[in-house]
Order: sequence, then structure tokens, then C-alpha cells
Amino acid sequence: MYLSSKQYCGTKCLCLIKSTYRAGKHPLKTVVKCFMPMDSIPDVLKTILANKEDKARLARMLEAVDKSQMEGLLQEVIARGTVMPEGDDDLEEEVQGFNSWPVLKYGHLAAWPVWNKILGLKYRIDYLQNKTTGVTAWQLNDLLFYLAAAKMLCPESYLEASSSKSDYFYCPWAQISQDNFYRGLDFMYEHREDILAHAVRSRLKASSTSIRVAFFDCTNTWFETPYDDLTWQIIRFRRAVIERESKAGKSDPEIEAYLNSEDFEKELQAGLELSKDDIIRMRGPSKEGRYAQPLVGVALAIDQTGYPIDCKVFAGNMSELKMVEPMLESLAAKYGCKDVYFTADRGLNSVESIDKIKRAGLGFVVAQKVMRQKKEVAEQMLDLNGYRSFRFEGDDISVLDEEVTKDCSRFKICDYERCSYVENTDGAVTAKGRPRRHKVTIKCRIIFTFSSERQDRDLAELNYEISKANQAVADGKLMGNKYSNGWRSLVETAKEHAEKKEDKEMYRAVGIKQDVIAERRKAAGYHAVIFDHPENCSKDNMLNDNEILSAYHRLVRIEDCFRVMKSNLSIRPMYVRSKQRIVAHCYLCVLSLMMLRYLQDMLEASGSKLSIRQITRALGDASVLLYGPGTYEDTRYMNILGHELMHAPLYTGKRRAQQPLNEIENQDKIWETYEKERKSRADNLSLIMQAVGLKPLKAGGTLADAKRSLNLNSISNDKVVARVKMKYMEACNRQN
Repeated sequence: MYLSSKQYCGTKCLCLIKSTYRAGKHPLKTVVKCFMPMDSIPDVLKTILANKEDKARLARMLEAVDKSQMEGLLQEVIARGTVMPEGDDDLEEEVQGFNSWPVLKYGHLAAWPVWNKILGLKYRIDYLQNKTTGVTAWQLNDLLFYLAAAKMLCPESYLEASSSKSDYFYCPWAQISQDNFYRGLDFMYEHREDILAHAVRSRLKASSTSIRVAFFDCTNTWFETPYDDLTWQIIRFRRAVIERESKAGKSDPEIEAYLNSEDFEKELQAGLELSKDDIIRMRGPSKEGRYAQPLVGVALAIDQTGYPIDCKVFAGNMSELKMVEPMLESLAAKYGCKDVYFTADRGLNSVESIDKIKRAGLGFVVAQKVMRQKKEVAEQMLDLNGYRSFRFEGDDISVLDEEVTKDCSRFKICDYERCSYVENTDGAVTAKGRPRRHKVTIKCRIIFTFSSERQDRDLAELNYEISKANQAVADGKLMGNKYSNGWRSLVETAKEHAEKKEDKEMYRAVGIKQDVIAERRKAAGYHAVIFDHPENCSKDNMLNDNEILSAYHRLVRIEDCFRVMKSNLSIRPMYVRSKQRIVAHCYLCVLSLMMLRYLQDMLEASGSKLSIRQITRALGDASVLLYGPGTYEDTRYMNILGHELMHAPLYTGKRRAQQPLNEIENQDKIWETYEKERKSRADNLSLIMQAVGLKPLKAGGTLADAKRSLNLNSISNDKVVARVKMKYMEACNRQN
């Protein structure tokens, strides 16, 4: 809500107005309370309304009381002459226990030029705001940057982000209300494809590169709630029906009878059908063992340089194979991808998925199992003829002219064909009601590779599984259905020889499958990748054999992207529940990841190589302590680093954190480690600031000195330091 003048009953009056956000439409503005004509407003109230902060605070005070009490509260404010006089009870309560001066973060300023200039998001978001919303009092670009940058510095929920919005040195979002934080998420959802595509195209233009390889993978994230969306919808629907029937005058037994009837079941199914698009939090196979909590699936695509280029969010119970086609369509729509290779791990290498990739005109590079191949394919793999030796140099492959031996790293390329039956897309069914299938044949090429290090690892894993299988046979373990991998795949049971399967004893382990063990020993150390070039790709744009092999090797980068999003950016657990805000949250994490990647590249270009963790910790520690009488002209700062290190379990020795604090030992060593880490972070912060063209802050100085170093000369003081922090400083002076 906000205060503004509005024509009311033919007179221009001061009104409290509620603005309701509507996706794709101008906000609905409703007059909550009309107070007095504008020409009769007292001078005291005019002064309050002239100050943006006091005006916003007054609106929040009026919003917090009942409508019948608003007039009395306004008259009380006019009588006092100020919204927050000295000694105000609310402020005194906030200041109690506030035994230090305000500490503000400034690490986000390193990402500000990347967001605005490299990704070009300020121009695009301002344009979308002016075109599609009626918001003029604040900038959505500022808010979305804050939400993305906060994930790098201090990941937290959106409710907590709203509470700490003033804790930053440069915070033009400090006056944005909590409701508008969620409004910003709705805006992000509505324009997510446009914003992400613009950021990707701007980065490609700035770096003079193009998308040649698109790496694809999926993960899932979880929520701290026991119910999935389908359960919630059923609960809400039942509540609505009970309320409706109660208002109609029906008794409790009559309502209960209706809830157990077929009519209610039909009504429920019809209601669920109408809202099926909002169902996204669902239980499914969890990559983190979170089977009790609902999930959402996140599909990510990155280019050959490791930058995200696309993102999709799906229901948690959707198969990863069904995520491929929407991603292909999205890449084609956003970037017109044609001469691009689609790269994924072997979990997504089904014939159906590869066929969709080929029909889209794209090339592909996907992993292929080396076990259970046709006899002629297995013989090709084991035959040394045709192999070439190689070695990895970082992410690239270097082919050697050395003689190929049995133990050297080597690769060979052969023709390959995969066949399978897939469901028809026309929905046709057989006489038994099953989906009709047709045969699909994929003709491509396969790269076999061998590594002695991989062989040692595979054999060690096999020996461990053999010991587990032998133990199961010795214990006479009941096995259940047969398995295709793991130690259970090595166990033989009586059921595999029995004609009838009803007897439970038929499932007991009786022996070891020596033929499977022999096959795995032969295949130890081998790996395979199948590939094909884009349909209309010119020879100049085709990847050569070395590039194909190194392309799959780079697939590990997408796993690193997921690790960063989960560990450093805290994409999960999610603290939003509607589909729109869940999707917006994931896209903000992707934009945050893009900024981190670019900071990493800028550092490497300047001769420094820092990990994502080192960057986020250094930026999160960048803080200034403000002190002074509470006026912008006299405020001074002290450059500090986060001091939580003294209490972190990492610096208290192995398992020492479980002991009472007064029993912690080796205090000298703890202090030495703390000082070493503190210096390292300070050095990293200086490198980051210099890489983005900012001067590292001196140990201390005036507010003007800090603004000059951080390139904020043209920014007004109230946007650099929120007014509420100045009032905190005034209150601290009164308390002291």
C-alpha cells in the first residue's frame, strides 16, 4: 500500500491505495481509505509526505492497523509532528542489544558491472518494466540484481532477503516492500525466457564467441514440506467443498456422505484437471535421497565454455528423458541452434532421445555402455588394430605418434548402429490397448577409449562387488528381482533355473555369475561415446575426432554448475511454493551462476585463478563498518572482513566443535589459522575488485572516499547507505 493523491467523489484527496499485481496486465489500484482534501493538508503532514522514507513508513503504519483506526493514527502523527520522533518505542526496541555500529556488505558491487554491461540486463529489464507494468516508484532491475547477487554473498530465503535489504553499501532496493519482492519473482517468471536469452546473447557478443556444443543434464531439488502439490490441491478442494456445502445449510453427516460419493470424485477430478499446470512439487527419484519430500526437476544446458545458456523446470516426478525435447525446442527458439552438438551422459542416451535430437537437425555426443554389446562390436573394442594413443592436456586431447600398446591410453572410431522400438507419437494403440510402437534405427559413429587408470578403478570396484556377492551367497540372502548393475547383478538365484517362480525360496542366492564377471574384466578400462554431426553442418564447422572426444570430457562442467548452484548459491531447499516463484528462483540462480563464471574469467584474464568458492567467500566477507553521528556528511567507514571465522567448527580441530566452548584446545593454532585465512580472503577480494575495475577499499576513510573507490560518485547518499542505517547510528549515539 502507498499514500497518493487521487480524485475521490470529485475532489482531489489524500488516499491510502492498494496496488494488486496482475500478470500481463496493469496493476489493479484500489482506494482503501480516503483521508482529507489535498488543499486542506496541514503543513506538518506536507513535510512528512515530502520525505519518501517517512511517507513509506506512514503508509506501512496505516496498513498495519484496522481501517477504523487509520484516521485516529493519522491525526496522532500530525499532532506529534513526525512519523518517528526521538525516543520512539519501535526504534528503541530495535536498538536494544545493538552494541555495534552498522556493518554493510559491498561485495555485490563486483557483480554490478557484469549484470548491467556484460549481460546487458539493466536495459532489457527496464524496457520490460516500462512496457508491461505500471510500476514507476522503484526499479525491477535493482530488485532482481539484489536477489541474484545475494545468492552469491549470503544465500537466504526471500523473506530474510527482504529483512536484510538495507545491509548493503549501495542499496537502491531498500525502500521496496516485502510484497514487491514476490512481485519481482512473478515478473521474473513472466519474462524469464526473454531475460535469460538476452543475457546469453549479450555475453556471446561481448566475448565474440558462438554456441558450438550444448551440454545437457538434469538434477532435482527439494522442499521442506511433507505434502506435494497434488495432495495440497486435494486438501484445498475438500476444504472449499465443505465450506460451500455448509453455507448451503447441509449438516455434517450430509457433507460427509457427499465427500464419499462418486459425484464428489467427478467434481474433484474436474477441478484437478483445470489446475494440472500448477502441479510441480511432486515426489520422484531423488539424486540426494530425499524420497520423503517433494521435488522439482531442473534441466540445464551450458555451452562449450561452461556458461549456462538455458534452463527448464519440470515436475519432480517427470522422467529425465521427457526433458530433452522441451530443451531442444527452447534452444532452437532462442538461439536458432543448428550447427550445434547436443551432449549428455548415458542416462539420456535412449534411442528415442537421440532420434529427437537428429530430427531437430542437431549433432550429438552421448555416452554408450560397453557391456552387453553385440559380438562384433565387442570384438572391435578389444582389437588393438585401429587404436591411436592420446593424452589429456587440461580439457583438450593431444594425439600422440607413439606405438599403441596394451596399457597405453588409446582411442578408436568405428561405425555404429543402434535400434529400438519407440512409442508412436499419434497415440495409436494395439488390440490389447498398449501404445503402438515402431522401429527406429540410429546410424552414427562410436569412439572407444581405454585408460589404465580407469581399468584399475573398474577392477577394484569389481573385486569389491564380488566380495559382497560372495557374502550374499554364504548368507543365503533373499535377492528379489534380478539387477542389471551393482553387486546384485553378479548373484545367481534358483529362480533363474526354475520353471515356477511362486516359491519364495527360488529367490535365494545360490551362486556367482562367472560369465558376467569375465565380461566385466574384459571391459575394464574401456569407455564409449557415440556421436553424429549436425544435419546441415559445413565441414568448417564440424568438430574433428579430437574435439568430439574432448567435448564429452567437458561434460563434467555441467556437474560443476549443479554443484555450485546447490552448495554456493543454495538453490535448495526452496522456500517458495507457487510454480511461478519456484521457476523464477531457479532462473535467478542461473543468472547468479553466469555472473560468477564471468568474474572467474575476468580474474583468469588478469593472471589470477580463483575457484567459485574462493570468489563467493571473498565477496561475502567484503564489509564496511560505519560510525559517526548519523549524518551522511560526517559518516566514516572502517574496512573489515567477516569475523565469524573465530567460531566456525572448521577452526576448532577434528570433532572439537562438539565440546563446550571453554574446553576448546590449541587456541594459538586456531588464531594462526584464522589470521592466515583472513589474509587470504583479503588478497582474493583485492584481486576481484581490480579485475572488475574497482579500487580496493582502504582501511578507513569518509563516505565520499568509499564512493570514489567503488565507482559510486554519481549515486545519491541515500541509495548508498539506507536512511534506516543513519537512524540506527543516531539511536546508537543516544544509547551511548
